[in-house]
Amino acid sequence: MCNTYKNGSDAQICLDKEALILPEEPVLPDNSTPHEKNMWDLRATMAIKNEELLKQNLKSLYTVVKSLCDSIMEDKVSCHENFATLKHARDTIKILQVIKQLMYLHSSEELHTIHNQVIATITLFRMRQEHRQSPQSFHEQLTAMRQVCEQLGLCIGELEQGAQAILKKEGVTSPDTEQLKEATKKVSEEYHAILFMYLAD
Repeated sequence: MCNTYKNGSDAQICLDKEALILPEEPVLPDNSTPHEKNMWDLRATMAIKNEELLKQNLKSLYTVVKSLCDSIMEDKVSCHENFATLKHARDTIKILQVIKQLMYLHSSEELHTIHNQVIATITLFRMRQEHRQSPQSFHEQLTAMRQVCEQLGLCIGELEQGAQAILKKEGVTSPDTEQLKEATKKVSEEYHAILFMYLAD
């Protein structure tokens, strides 16, 4: 997502937290100098632009997320009491919460999580770029499905063996936790980039 949308990391944080996390607003110091006021104006303008961009990104993701539902889940979502409001607002965070709620409804959370992990994995690897679908659109769908997998606790592509190979190539033989985390992230990004190339038309 970070690579798909400008300032995509802000949208990623919102989805992870299941809440709208707005960019931090700049604070104008008391008795500020003209230079400080000018800098505050620039930062305030940038904060407003980032906030609008974040909201646009989240609205764009609404269609992507909903398109990932199978027919049964789509019917359940459409019958939700707040669906009309969510659809009108294109509220991605709320629609994700509704899907999550429906996924765990009337079932043991542990058993249902395992089932959903299996379905999410199958869905991810069965995805194909549709006829006349742009690479950008397919990439957004694939990224959204990857996000669903991560929400379910799946770490697809985060291969420790691959991370160790990267670190060895860089001459790191005794990596600390942070180095291993960064290397694992690189492996995951490369994994999903290769997956995209194979699944795209």
